[in-house]
Amino acid sequence: MPLLGRVRTEPRSHAVALVAALGVGVALATVHWLGLIAAGALASLVAPTVRRGVAYALGAGIVALAAFAVGLGSAAAAVPGMRPVVYLTVGAGLALPLFGSLARAVVS
Repeated sequence: MPLLGRVRTEPRSHAVALVAALGVGVALATVHWLGLIAAGALASLVAPTVRRGVAYALGAGIVALAAFAVGLGSAAAAVPGMRPVVYLTVGAGLALPLFGSLARAVVS
């Protein structure tokens, strides 16, 4: 069985691959915004179905946004006064990984 097929069917290797994909994707997202697309693509490629791939990509976006929020630290108090930028940040944090999840539909 090919590696990707095994990752999609065996629970243990699936969990390890998903955590690794999220880790690499969020690490890439800290360097450049294209990392959000890569995070969605990596997370969705380990999914057994396209629908779950979309859900995994959305989860990758949420993890990236949570990491960003933690990284703000004490500057988080200024966030409510910066509404347009916050909307863009949340929108990009959720939409770009979803765009990356198209990779799962192409591979299937």
